[in-house]
Amino acid sequence: MDSRRLLRTSAVALAAAGLILSGCSDGSDAAAPRGTAQGRSAPSAAPEALKKFYAQQLKWRDCGVTGFQCATLKAPLDYAKPEAGEIDLAVSRVRATGPGKRIGSLLVNPGGPGGSAVGYLQGYAGVGYPAPVRARYDMVAVDPRGVARSEPVECLTGPRMDAYTQVDQTPDDAAETDALGAAFKEFAAGCAKRSEKILPHVSTVETARDMDVLRAVLGDERLHYVGASYGTFLGATYAELFPGRVGRLVLDGAMDPSLSA
Repeated sequence: MDSRRLLRTSAVALAAAGLILSGCSDGSDAAAPRGTAQGRSAPSAAPEALKKFYAQQLKWRDCGVTGFQCATLKAPLDYAKPEAGEIDLAVSRVRATGPGKRIGSLLVNPGGPGGSAVGYLQGYAGVGYPAPVRARYDMVAVDPRGVARSEPVECLTGPRMDAYTQVDQTPDDAAETDALGAAFKEFAAGCAKRSEKILPHVSTVETARDMDVLRAVLGDERLHYVGASYGTFLGATYAELFPGRVGRLVLDGAMDPSLSA
């Protein structure tokens, strides 16, 4: 991560600190959304077919990274057919350090799409966000489905991926244009072949729905979230799907959700 990115992310964290502390410093803001400090969201809030996912309990374990815990979240591969199979999503957290009453969980996502939220949490957010934020929140991340530790989409073998990265991405003549087109087609065909099961179910909407499952499993009534770049699209999508479950959102470098791909 370069210095400009670090500075920009620090600004996000400071904005998060302002949102957190302005609404929760003395517990007097009765209208402010608050995550539960412990306990679980009512399974009855979830559709019948999804109750087992919303009611699951995470089994936290050591990550091999000092101060962090890891777990595996189960989510339906296809939300339209939750009985058709599951997907394993990698989750990590670092517990609130105190002092002060714990507010809840703060989910973070660095964007991409394709960026590892777990890597971002363990490498920066979980240790680099301002101390007042880390004191009051469990800092949490989940790698989006198809990314990094969450059953990643794979498209090409190592040698073919190396060859793909060497193709000129700014063609200057017909031959280079043809070569680039052929490389794109090979890449897409590889994704379809090697990730046939998961690829049709990797989308922003499904990732946002995974975030709601995680919110409930963590015991939070509302989702508190910091997203950057594409992560802002995830946050906006979550708010559209679950407007009654939105807590404090920090959306930095916002993408216009009305634009097409």
